[in-house]
Amino acid sequence: MMKVTLSDGLGGVNASSLNSFLAGKGQDQCGNKVYPLAYVFFEKLRILEGKTKTSARLKNEVERPYGFSLKKERAGNKWFLIGSRFLS
Repeated sequence: MMKVTLSDGLGGVNASSLNSFLAGKGQDQCGNKVYPLAYVFFEKLRILEGKTKTSARLKNEVERPYGFSLKKERAGNKWFLIGSRFLS
């Protein structure tokens, strides 16, 4: 599937967001706006094609009945207060 076709299928998301999403691994793009759109798109595609849920999918549904988080922790410096001084 071409990126333009996928972008249109996801409601016309911009190329930058789509490229970031496609380059991600696992859940590291969960904060990207493409993530929930792609989930719905591919779930509908799975149903349309008559495919069953994979064993990994069934396992995830049992372990996470409310789904994966859609928030990503901010990367970068973490600050710690030790005594009266901040350390990064």
